[in-house]
Amino acid sequence: MNGSSQNGACGQKYKAIREHLISDLDSRAVILSLVNGKYYGLNSVGLAIWKLIQTPSTIAEIETSLLQLYDVDEATCHHEVTTFLATMLDEELIEVDEE
Repeated sequence: MNGSSQNGACGQKYKAIREHLISDLDSRAVILSLVNGKYYGLNSVGLAIWKLIQTPSTIAEIETSLLQLYDVDEATCHHEVTTFLATMLDEELIEVDEE
């Protein structure tokens, strides 16, 4: 998959792949992709997003949750969420929910 989905279609839902292992380290996490064998480190915001996309979630749903958790403006939140999702799509750690 590529980063062309960075902005996401309105209502498009994203979800974490099932083929992974995660170690939650309090406010951080390490993910091992069983697809490509790579490890990925997540900070507290990345971990919050990762937890949200265990069930299919739209960008708007993710942003709403993060805006409640963190002191961040909407534009910055949107940029960070779409960048994170694009990176995760490129690394094949998440997918677009087709259901």
